[in-house]
Amino acid sequence: MENFLKETSMNFVESLVVGRNEICDFSSIQEALDSCGNVNGPVKITVLSGEYYENITLYQSNISLIGIGSVKVIGNRFALQKDEHLREIGTFQTATLFINGENIRLENLEIINNAGPGEKVGQAIALYSEGNNVIFKNCSFKGYQDTICLGPLPEVQKNGQPFSTPEIRTTYEGNKSHFISCYIEGTVDFIFGGGEAVFQGCEIKSLRRSLNKEGYITAASTSKHKKGFYFYQCCLTAEADVSNVFLGRPWRNYAKTTFANCMVGSHIHPSRWDDWGNKANRKTVTYKEINNRYTFQSEMKPLDWIDFL
Repeated sequence: MENFLKETSMNFVESLVVGRNEICDFSSIQEALDSCGNVNGPVKITVLSGEYYENITLYQSNISLIGIGSVKVIGNRFALQKDEHLREIGTFQTATLFINGENIRLENLEIINNAGPGEKVGQAIALYSEGNNVIFKNCSFKGYQDTICLGPLPEVQKNGQPFSTPEIRTTYEGNKSHFISCYIEGTVDFIFGGGEAVFQGCEIKSLRRSLNKEGYITAASTSKHKKGFYFYQCCLTAEADVSNVFLGRPWRNYAKTTFANCMVGSHIHPSRWDDWGNKANRKTVTYKEINNRYTFQSEMKPLDWIDFL
């Protein structure tokens, strides 16, 4: 037994427990994270089953956040919401979980923004990461429009104005993420941003929009020399009667997105990709499909502008 414990334990400097129980160190995840500010070395935070209504900012590095049982982190902020000055807070102030750290692992957590559909509340982010080397395993991300944002963001908005974001204390060169066996749902651009990410063995589910409007899974804003989003062995599913969903559209000119060895449902539009109303994007984007299995193969339209393998 002693040898077994040595082989399976990790060298955490500190181990904390969050839950609504007298044995726990903290009752909220944010309190546990705030307590790690001066700790040098890896910290494990175990979150016991329950619903945690909080918006979390994670600035620490070398953190493992592990859920046990059903752990739901629920936020309710949305872009059209007004602040104390009666100004709309905007997209990037809505995240249920904001990450700006490095070497982070999250496991068995359900991150939810339950503000509602974008047609009613605007964008409402569940996860916004400006971190690097962030691993998500067996996690769920639930929202509607803009469920997951993986920074960095473009330098400015399309109107030339700066973005309003949470404080970004550290700027990382890599901004790499890895999603393993995760569930992600949404309607419009629900995986977007300029980060580099691998989605491995995930379910990507498109939800219904009002009036059955078209949907978009990805909206990458990849910089010219970055790799963008790579979906590998994922399952693309949808709610009943959902159709006309595009694999992606470019938030910026050099968007890069690849779907490889994925199972693709009939809800995906036969054209698969959209140029966001700008044919010039067709000359600069990199959109690839590699060895996917389609349920609508006979209806697929030829691609005249996409790097299709």
